[in-house]
Amino acid sequence: MNKASKYILIIVFAFLIQICSQPVFACVEGLTWGMDLQKIESHLGISFSPIKEEITRNLFEVKDIQISGLPVEVLRVRIENEDGLKQLAYEIDNENMTEVLAGLRYRFGPPVGTSVNVEGGSPQQQWIWHTGEDVIVAVKSEHRPFVLSYRPSLLDPSFL
Repeated sequence: MNKASKYILIIVFAFLIQICSQPVFACVEGLTWGMDLQKIESHLGISFSPIKEEITRNLFEVKDIQISGLPVEVLRVRIENEDGLKQLAYEIDNENMTEVLAGLRYRFGPPVGTSVNVEGGSPQQQWIWHTGEDVIVAVKSEHRPFVLSYRPSLLDPSFL
C-alpha cells in the first residue's frame, strides 16, 4: 500500500468516526452539547428565564435549584441559535466548594491547571480540567459564589 492510499484511508477513517460518534455529554448526564433550550428544560424539569442585557442575549438562567443534592444558587446556559448549548455555569455557595472539587478530582483526576490571582487585595483561585470533550473551569473568589463552568472542548487531544 503506497503512502497516498494510507493517507486517504486515515482521512476516511477519521471522517467515519466524526459521523458515527455518539453525542458528547455536557456535564449533566443526559445533556449534550448542541441541545436546544426546550430539550434542556424538559430534561432538567425546570424553566429558564432570559437574561435581559444586550451583551447576554443568548444567556438564560434559573435560580435556587438542586442538582445532585447540592443547592445551586444560579444555573446559567448559553444557547447559540444554530449551535444550541455552548456553555453551562453553576454558582454554588462556597461552603459546598470542597465537595464539588473533590468530586471533579475523583471523576477526572487532578486539574490540568491551577492558579491564584490577587487583584486589588481580593484573592481568586482557579482550577481547570480538560476531559477530552469538556473544559471545566472552577473559580473561587472571596466575595462571590463558587462558579463551575463547562464548555465543549475546541481541541481534539488526539492531535497533540
